[in-house]
Amino acid sequence: MTSAFKQKIFSTLLLVCGLCLFDAAYASDSQIDDLLSQMAQTIRSAPEGQPETLSKLSQLEPTFTEAQRNRYYLFLASSYGFKGRHKERVELVESRLNLVRDPDYRVRYLYQLSSGYTALGEYEKALAAINESVILLPKLTNQNAKVDTLQAAITLLNSLRAYDEALVYSERMLALEGEVEKSGSKCIGTGNLVEINFLKGERQRARSLLPEAINICEAHGRKFFSLLLQVLACIDLIDSGNYHQGKGAGLALLVEFSKLNQSSDYLTMLEEAIARAFLQTGNLEQAERYGLQAYHHAKSGNAVQLMEKTAESMAGIKRAQGQFPIALEYFDAALALKNRVLDDQLHRNLAYQRVKFDTQDKANQLSLLEQKNKILAVERELEKKNNQNLWLAIALVAIILVLLTLWLIKTLQQKNQFRQYSQTDGLTQAANRMHFMTCANEAFKMRTGSMSIILFDMDLFKNINDSFGHATGDWVLKNVCETVKTHLRKVDLFGRLGGEEFGICMPDSNQATALQLAERCRMAIAMIDTEPSGYRFPLSASFGVATVDSSGLTTFDATLEAADKALYSSKAEGRNCVNVFR
Repeated sequence: MTSAFKQKIFSTLLLVCGLCLFDAAYASDSQIDDLLSQMAQTIRSAPEGQPETLSKLSQLEPTFTEAQRNRYYLFLASSYGFKGRHKERVELVESRLNLVRDPDYRVRYLYQLSSGYTALGEYEKALAAINESVILLPKLTNQNAKVDTLQAAITLLNSLRAYDEALVYSERMLALEGEVEKSGSKCIGTGNLVEINFLKGERQRARSLLPEAINICEAHGRKFFSLLLQVLACIDLIDSGNYHQGKGAGLALLVEFSKLNQSSDYLTMLEEAIARAFLQTGNLEQAERYGLQAYHHAKSGNAVQLMEKTAESMAGIKRAQGQFPIALEYFDAALALKNRVLDDQLHRNLAYQRVKFDTQDKANQLSLLEQKNKILAVERELEKKNNQNLWLAIALVAIILVLLTLWLIKTLQQKNQFRQYSQTDGLTQAANRMHFMTCANEAFKMRTGSMSIILFDMDLFKNINDSFGHATGDWVLKNVCETVKTHLRKVDLFGRLGGEEFGICMPDSNQATALQLAERCRMAIAMIDTEPSGYRFPLSASFGVATVDSSGLTTFDATLEAADKALYSSKAEGRNCVNVFR
C-alpha cells in the first residue's frame, strides 16, 4: 500500500471522526433530554443494559446544561449502585456534591451517597448523609427527590433492623402518590412494605401485599422492581417447604434476571434458595451447581451476610454428598462469617448511637445559643428602659448557667452510657468480644504470675433455636451467663465472644484452679431448670482450659488459641466435658 493511499485513508477517517464530533457537540437540548429519559427508563427496567446510551451521553457531557449534568451523574451513580460498584459510586457523588446547590438534586445525590456508604459499611457517614437529607426535606418540590430521601431512610433503618420505623417511612412514601399522577412512589412504597414484612417475619402480611405490589410496579413500567418482588415470593415458597414449585419459579426468574442485572444481591439470594430446593429434593448435583454460583457471587460482591448464608448452604450440600472434610471447611467459614455479621451489626448500632448523640448535642448547642442571643437582646432592651431591670437580666443569665450545667451533666451521662454500650453485650450483659479481647490482652501484658483462659460453647445451641424459637435461645444465653457469673471471682473477666461462645480470663490462677472453675460452671449449666422458658430440654456446654507458661504458652494469643483447641477436643469427645491444653 503506497504512502499516498495511506494518507488518503487517514484524511477520510479524520473527516468522518470530525463529522461525528461535530454532530455530538451540536446535539440539541431535546435530543440530550431524550437520551437522559431513555437512560432513566433503562435503569428502571434493566440496570445493566445502557452502555450505548451512557457512551453517547459521555460524549455530549461538555454541552450539558446544569440540570442535564445533574441528571446524568445521578443516573451514572445509580448504575454503579445496581452493579455493586459502590466505591466508584461514592467517589463520583463526593466529587459532585459541593457543586450542587438545588435542594431537590442535592438530596438525590445524598441518597446515592448514603446507599453507597451503607454498602461499604461506613455507617456513620451514611447516617450523616441521611441527616442532611432530612433537614432539606421541607424545601423539596420534586417528587423523585422526596422518594429518594425516604428510600434512603428506609434502606438504612432496614440495615439497623429498625423495621417498625422503616414501615412508617414506607407509609409516608405511599402518601406521596396523591401529589403527582402516575408517580412511581406507589410501586416503591408498596414494594418496601412487602420486603420489610418479610424481614420482620410477618410472612402472611407480606404475601397478602405481594400481588398488588407486583401489579402496581408493572403498571408503572417498573419491570425490575416487579422482578425483585417475584424473587422475594420465590424465596418465600422455598423457605415454606414448597421446594418443587419454588424451584421451578426460581429457574425461570434466573433466566429473566440474567438479562437485566447479573450483579444484584437478590440474584445471589435466589441462587442460594434454588440450591436449597435442589438439596431438599435430592438433586445434589444441581444443588452444588447453584450453591457454588451463589457462594462465588456473594464473595465477589463482598456481601458478608450472603457469604455466611451461602457457606452454610454449601456445608449442608457437601455433608449430604458425604464430603465431610469439605463440609467442615464451609461450616468453619460460615461460623467465621457469622461472627463478622455480628460485629458488623454492632458497628452499625454503635454508629447509629454516635450520630444520634452528635445530632442531639448539636441541637442542644444550637438551642442554647438561640436562647443566649434572645437573652442578650432582652438585656439591651431592658438597659435602655430602666436600670432597675438589670436584676432580671442577671436572673436570666443564672437560668442559662443552670441550663448549661444540666446540659453538661446530661452530656456526660450520655457519654458514660454510650461507653458502657460499647463494652457490654446487650443480651447477656457480659463483656462484648472487643472489650474482652482488649482487657484480657492488657491483663496478660501486666501479669506477675500465672494466668488462665477458659473458653466454653453451648452444645447443640442451634437445635434449641430451631426447635423452640430464638426467644427461648435468648433466655438460655441470659440464664447461662447469670449462672456462670455466680461462680467467678471479682478479678475474673467474663465475655461473650460471639453467638453461643463465651470466654473467662482468670488472672493469678494456675491450671488446677481454672480446671475446678470450668467443672463447676459445666455442672451448674447442666443443672439449669429450663421449665420457666416454657419448654423442658437439657442444657450442656463444652469447655477448653489453657494456662500461660503451661506447655510453652507465653502470650495471650497463644493461650487463647490453646484454649480453643482444648474446646474443640471437648466437642470431639462427645461434648459436655472439660479439656485442658497440655
